[in-house]
Amino acid sequence: MRLIQLLAPDRIVLDLPGETVREAARPLVHAVIASGRGLDPERLEALLSDAVPGEAVTVGQRAFLLHFRTDAVEGVTAALGVTARPVHRERDETKEARIVLLLLAPQGEGGAYLRALAAFARALAQEDVVAMLERARTPEEVLASPELAGLDVPGELLVRDVLMGPAVSVQPDVSLVEAARLMITHHVAVLPVVSEGREVLGAVSHGEVLRHLLPQQVRKLSGEYPAAGRKRRATPAPRDVLVRDVMDRSVLCLADDQPLTDAAALMVSKKLERVPVVRDGALVGVLTRENIVRRLFGP
Repeated sequence: MRLIQLLAPDRIVLDLPGETVREAARPLVHAVIASGRGLDPERLEALLSDAVPGEAVTVGQRAFLLHFRTDAVEGVTAALGVTARPVHRERDETKEARIVLLLLAPQGEGGAYLRALAAFARALAQEDVVAMLERARTPEEVLASPELAGLDVPGELLVRDVLMGPAVSVQPDVSLVEAARLMITHHVAVLPVVSEGREVLGAVSHGEVLRHLLPQQVRKLSGEYPAAGRKRRATPAPRDVLVRDVMDRSVLCLADDQPLTDAAALMVSKKLERVPVVRDGALVGVLTRENIVRRLFGP
């Protein structure tokens, strides 16, 4: 399926008004309603105040991509707009762009929605596509552009299509105490261990923290000390325990261009909750079972 098949002249607005993403999104929602793709205009209008501000994602620093699922539309629906001057998020003027794309899909079309989202994200990250949109004068010019003509919506979901946010990682020379604090701060149970070039060297988890730091911490908190005249076996101080000395070096990684179905089957068969994802040998994210379920079936 070609990417331009998700667009139509009546859902391309090349003179979007406004100063914020919310203001620019309003004509796009109205275009969806006017095109007949909106099944519930009142619910779509409500998205302007509820979902639109929170779902504004910056793509390539040159475009805003608004995306969410709602049964108020018929099928996967896109509306594209270009503003005369850059618009910004409300309460955040540090990120601005002239291109705003609105992508909507019913709750039951998670796979098609994610494939379309991935295709538009890749398209809007390309300089030639952005330049074409910023100079276009009519919707027909956009749809006939060679920059969009060759772009396809992928036929199947890939691992990279469901990654959420950058991966939190740690380097091998960091202390295990610091790694434990990173786990707490970012609410993760496992951290990939990477080199300076982001190559995955291993992983460190709550298991290593408990195994190597718990006995000392318990003694410290309980006030236990060796009895007079008795020597306790020497153990390194907590801050002297480095990640490289305790990490698990046998770590399975996934490539970001692997089919998601293959990756999910592997995670189930190996009973893995989280798997590092690499591109050209460098860490780009972590795939979790929660990622997959949330992106395919969540709101």
